[in-house]
Amino acid sequence: MNTSWLTAEQYARLSTQVQGAFISPLPAFQVLTISGPDNVKYLQGQSTCDLSQLTADNFLRGAHCDAKGKMWSVFQVFSQADVLHVVAFRDELQASTSQWQKFGVFSKVNFDATETRYAVLGIGGVSADNLVAELGFSVPAVDGQLSWHNDAALLRLAAEHYLLVLPQAAAQQLMQSSLPFAAPTLWLKAHILQGFAYLEQPLIGELVPQMLNLQAINAISFTKGCYVGQETVARLKYRGGNKRAAYILQASTAELPVAGSDIELQLENNWRRIGQVVNAVNINDQLWLIALLPNDITPADILRLKSEQPILLQQLPLPYSLN
Repeated sequence: MNTSWLTAEQYARLSTQVQGAFISPLPAFQVLTISGPDNVKYLQGQSTCDLSQLTADNFLRGAHCDAKGKMWSVFQVFSQADVLHVVAFRDELQASTSQWQKFGVFSKVNFDATETRYAVLGIGGVSADNLVAELGFSVPAVDGQLSWHNDAALLRLAAEHYLLVLPQAAAQQLMQSSLPFAAPTLWLKAHILQGFAYLEQPLIGELVPQMLNLQAINAISFTKGCYVGQETVARLKYRGGNKRAAYILQASTAELPVAGSDIELQLENNWRRIGQVVNAVNINDQLWLIALLPNDITPADILRLKSEQPILLQQLPLPYSLN
């Protein structure tokens, strides 16, 4: 772990046994700020979301694609005093930042990926809204809504599932409190169960947005006009052709597969590779993962994680419709 705002001792004390609402430091998630008079115009041409819909009270989900529609990153973006804040997993944010900086030289836009400016935490668990109120925030009423308290932003990803973005000094002070802190894996489990995914290094540049169900969670605008990769994304919607989607799977095992690990389908007496792990978390020998599979998969299909000792997987329902 390499982070300047969370000490090794603090990290070691974090538990997965917290009952009820909790706060999880997320040192693997980072923030990129984009400023300058062209920042909104520039990101509008680089993302699947419609930046014209951004207000002081909401945030947007989106993806950054290459010219072939393959994703560099999946992110959340919000605005503060004309500065855009992009929040994403470390691997994908670094990949997108490199591309944005490369082509941003032609626009009046500045990028700051300084890791010591902001901290990202997750809030979740039963009665998480009460914990949100205890922290001084008004509770966002709907998904996609943003709430402010001092210089901290609270993003409602789903019911009782939040991201908290704040200056690192404020995060360090928060960590000194007696609030119920939990290991990042507890929040990541909830993230998977909400059907949300992020890109780890092996899958960057490999997937189109619909493969991670971004159309189902309002992360793609089909009316905003041109952006990099738009032709591929639009063609998959209007002409079809995408045969894959993200699904939630669970198993009892001590294993923790890495992104890109193979998933196999039983066909009579044989097994065939049909998918791969996107994100996975293991808590007390219970594995939850979100996986890329054929979009005609059914709960009756028998799936396993390919390993030395293959592990049978159970399909769990998505909390949203893919149609």
